[in-house]
Amino acid sequence: MSKTRDKGIIAYGTEEDRKKLAVLADTYGISGSELIIKMVRDRFRELFESS
Repeated sequence: MSKTRDKGIIAYGTEEDRKKLAVLADTYGISGSELIIKMVRDRFRELFESS
């Protein structure tokens, strides 16, 4: 796990949250920041852009 991922984007999250984010990001092959943005975009689309 890289130092950047270890610090994480979750300023108020716990160490456990940062570790979970790193595992999920590694699963998708993207950074934690990219994963969070992807999740935000996907959820926004589901909630507000469905027809």
